[in-house]
Parts: sequence; C-alpha cells; structure tokens
Amino acid sequence: MRYSFLLLVFVFVSCQLKEVSSDRVVARVHNNYLYASEINANIRENVSATDSASLAANYTNAWIKEQLLLDKAVFNLNAAQQESLEKLIRQYRNDLFIKTYQEKWLKARMDTLVSYDEIMTYYKANKQNFRLHQDLVRGRYVQLPLANFNKASVSKALRRFNAEDRSYLDSISLQFNSTFLNDTIWFRPQVFFASVNKPTLSEYERYLKSNRFFEIEDSLDLYLIFVEEFRRRNEVAPLSHIRPTLKQIIINKRKLETMRQFDNDIFEEAIKEKTLEIYE
Repeated sequence: MRYSFLLLVFVFVSCQLKEVSSDRVVARVHNNYLYASEINANIRENVSATDSASLAANYTNAWIKEQLLLDKAVFNLNAAQQESLEKLIRQYRNDLFIKTYQEKWLKARMDTLVSYDEIMTYYKANKQNFRLHQDLVRGRYVQLPLANFNKASVSKALRRFNAEDRSYLDSISLQFNSTFLNDTIWFRPQVFFASVNKPTLSEYERYLKSNRFFEIEDSLDLYLIFVEEFRRRNEVAPLSHIRPTLKQIIINKRKLETMRQFDNDIFEEAIKEKTLEIYE
C-alpha cells in the first residue's frame, strides 16, 4: 500500500509540475495546501526530468508527513503546553532577528584590525593572568646522515641562524634527512623531541635550557639541535604563544563596548523620535 501511495504521488507531482505557471495545488492536509511553485522553488536547477520528478515526490512526501505529524501534535498537546511552545517560538524569532541585525550592524562599524602595539600594551598590563599550564619549547633542528661532511658549517649556521645562514641551510637541504627551522612555533617538549626519537622526560630534561645547542646521535643519523627558548609551567606565557588569544580578547572587548553604545543609541533614538514612552 505504501509503495502504491508513493507511486501515486510521484505520478501526480510529475503531472502538476508541467503546469507551474498555474500554480496548481499538489497536496492538501486539512486546511494546509502544497503548491507546485513551492516544490519547484526547493528543487535545484539543471537536473533531468526524471530526477526532478523524483525530488518533487520526495519533497511532497516529506511535506505531507510533516503536516500530519504537526496536526497530531497540536491535537494531543494541551493548551498550557501549546502556549509554552508558542512562547519559545516567539522568543526564538525575536532573538534570531535581533542577532542577525546586530551582527550586520557590528560588521559595518567595528574595526577588527588589532595592531602589535595594542597587543603588547595589553600583554604588559595583564601578563600575570597568562601563566603556562605546561612546559613549552621553541627551537630548530637538522637531521644529517652520520657520513655527512658539512657538520661544522651546518652546526655554525644552525646556531647563528641569520639571513645568510638560513639561505645556506636551504641551499643544502637535500643533504638532510629531515629538518625543522621554524623556531617561532612553541611545542610541548615531548612533541618537539619526539621528532628526534627522544620523547621521554628523562631523555630530554637535561636539554631544556634557552639558547642551548647540542647533538644527539643514533645508529643512523646525527641530530643537530638548537633550543632557542624554554619556558617552565607556571611561568608567564610568551607573547608569541598567546598572541592570537590576546587579539581575540581585544576584539571581544571592542565588541562589548560597541554593543553598549549600540544599546544606548537605540534607546536615545526611540526617546528622541517619541516611539518610546515609559509609564509610571
């Protein structure tokens, strides 16, 4: 019976869609009507006639099911339950309109650019609020075959690491088995030293000092490592590590201040235009 019904809807909808301009009624549930124009508005363009008819039938079935269930729900919910739901719907509608308008208003008026000086000023004034919850390290390393003859020059370049050194290391990078030279990124020590097969605390602890160069050798490779900076848990977080967080904090503070001004402007405008009156 169900398949017969779906087939009937499929054939019926296909016929109705041929007469879109007349906007014929496709289905009715009590006093609610589904029109061909609504179906067509919800079917994407550039589909075959067969796919279009199938999509139309699916949409119609979904609409019928929704209307029948809604009718049952309304019939079986008492007046208090219905009023509670209507109140939620009204509140949701209001919140949706207000939020959409506020976001549009903010986007047009609020500056989201945050300068380095603003971030630095906020950081200096609030740095005690940003303590590390874990050790952090930033550094660089090069993994060389044991037979490599450029060890001395590579070590010197890795330690000094000026623009000329960066260019030199890049020019001979094909000799490296692996490399990591972006020393602006902070890592947990376990993560950083896992790259050189030294993931445990007992093995890396003695290397955790700022401005420290050292070598680690295994049976196949030589690791030349330079720890640029190390910070302990509970120390003040480095600016470079929390800069995105500080930027977002500053933007959020701006947003709150702008919204307070928005609320005041709306209130004052209503009083000025006499669209607001407060009765005692």
